[in-house]
Amino acid sequence: MLSRIRDRASGWIAWAIVILISIPFALWGINSYFEGASKVIIATAEGIEIDQQLYRQALAQQQRTLVQLVGRDLDPEFFASEGFKRQVVDQLIDETLQGAYIRSRGYRISDRELNWQIQAIPAFRTDGIFDSARYHDLVGRAGLSVAGFEEQQRRQAAFNQVESGIVATAFVPDSSTDNLLRLLRQERDARYVVLDLTNYWDQVTVTDDDIEAQYQENSDRYYLPADTQVDYLALSVEALAAELVLEEEEIRRAYDASADRFVQPESRSVRHVLVSVDEGAGETAVETARVKATELVARARGGADFSALAETHSDDAGSARRGGDLGVIQPGTMPASFEEAAESLLEGQISDPIRTRYGFHVIQVTRLNEETLESYAEVRDRIATEIKRREAEFRFVEMAEDLRNISYEQPDSLAPAARALGLEIRRSDWFSLEHGEDLFAHPTLREAAFSDEVLVDGLNSKVVEVDLDTLAVVRKANYRERRLQPLSVVRARIVEELRTQRAFAALELEGVSFVDQLQKGSIWWSQGLIDRGWQDQPLPLSETQEDDPQVGSVRSLIYAAPPPDQSGPVYGSGWIDDRKLLIYQLSAVMDGDPSTASADDRAQMQALIMRRDGAGLLASFQQGLRAAADVTIYPDQL
Repeated sequence: MLSRIRDRASGWIAWAIVILISIPFALWGINSYFEGASKVIIATAEGIEIDQQLYRQALAQQQRTLVQLVGRDLDPEFFASEGFKRQVVDQLIDETLQGAYIRSRGYRISDRELNWQIQAIPAFRTDGIFDSARYHDLVGRAGLSVAGFEEQQRRQAAFNQVESGIVATAFVPDSSTDNLLRLLRQERDARYVVLDLTNYWDQVTVTDDDIEAQYQENSDRYYLPADTQVDYLALSVEALAAELVLEEEEIRRAYDASADRFVQPESRSVRHVLVSVDEGAGETAVETARVKATELVARARGGADFSALAETHSDDAGSARRGGDLGVIQPGTMPASFEEAAESLLEGQISDPIRTRYGFHVIQVTRLNEETLESYAEVRDRIATEIKRREAEFRFVEMAEDLRNISYEQPDSLAPAARALGLEIRRSDWFSLEHGEDLFAHPTLREAAFSDEVLVDGLNSKVVEVDLDTLAVVRKANYRERRLQPLSVVRARIVEELRTQRAFAALELEGVSFVDQLQKGSIWWSQGLIDRGWQDQPLPLSETQEDDPQVGSVRSLIYAAPPPDQSGPVYGSGWIDDRKLLIYQLSAVMDGDPSTASADDRAQMQALIMRRDGAGLLASFQQGLRAAADVTIYPDQL
């Protein structure tokens, strides 16, 4: 607007107007620098704000986790769904409330215990040894800093103390164990037959009139949705990194400059038994602890199982559960006297009692690991990938701003942005608002392609963040309205639909009628099967006898049926899947005998009930935190 006024301005009055108009714009721009970006809040919990940056980090982390678990075939639309976003927000709210609770109650975890817990995580170990380089690499891949990850683990470990206290309050009476054993060892005497939909297809006919009527009466089902083709530019870190060519000298310099990263220093894997005694304890208490520790040394050196000694006698509950295993001792993580003693031992040796502020330790070195240095050849590709990724990310940030500005300022074409950034304008395949492939599997990009500014105004779309490392901008190339497919194209589909519907109705009618007659006593099971040419089979009494996966579904339906009474067997039916109908006769139910269960079996049942009841108590506790809290969610910011 200012440029137009300037071009048409003549005389000092017009220029005065331009100057007066320019002042507010200039001041507004300067003021924005001083104000900075405002903090966007997506929720509050008990007055604690959860900002959009934390929310987006949680979204990305949860997305990475699900992709690792399920694979990249997971529908991208799931990540854009309100359900997924709300789940992440609820998780952040729960974590915030849990954090507030543990702080208010004074729960905490020591640096030593935190180190042990992290070093015990299998993912961070190489050949059973904690691998510091692997630890930093995996945490970085998860989108976290090491400090952020350790703080996350510290909070979780502190809350685990709360969880343990709640779960430990669950108890299991013998009657509950007996009831579970009766149920799990229950056997049912039943016979069954499975009717398959395909056996009924030949009993139904579909005429031309039926096909025509279906086509006319349900024409909405045979429309193809509106679809489009777009020209687009895609900017991605991966593509930028692939374009980079590095000099070998650059990679070598990076290796030499950070050689410490690739050094695995000499280390010792140790385990210990702790006989605790306070630093300020009296001589009698100290001597009693020393004697006990000395006896444990003698037993360990005499051939006793060190792990068993630790599990039974160690006062360090965290490591006792692992047979005293502390993993690889990192410098500075243990008291100086402990580390000095460990460094003086050879593999397999057991120390004399070592006094620290925690008490007396009996230490054994389980593995001695010499210092190793990964060669340049071993890490060359990894370093090259890191350099390319780092440089590509830097270029991506710069180019992203240019892509946004140019595509917005010159909305009638993608060519200016393509020339300026060296990107290729590509043509997509046809896709609809509901479905697309490859890049256009992302729903937000499809929505941009079907926006009014693209379809109606013929402009470039806004720049869309496809994922954390990919941006795209589109403009319309071709468009097709929603259209009815000719009958000749959908005829085969209609025939299959009608045959399936009618076969399904015939199958259900015959199955339900048969069960109804059985329940009324109009026919007998065996004679009814003979009359219909059906062959039944007995239900396996034990799950271990199952070879056919279908039998598992059959057992589930039959075991869900009520037990028979004195009036006779129970008859019923149920769908195994959308093509198979089960019909069964349940003659008897035999409960398991709890008295035949071994002590181990009873212990497993008690542990199972304990976990279930403990999980219920924990869920009630978390629900109570949420119910008592003042929580506000801002859906428009998700």
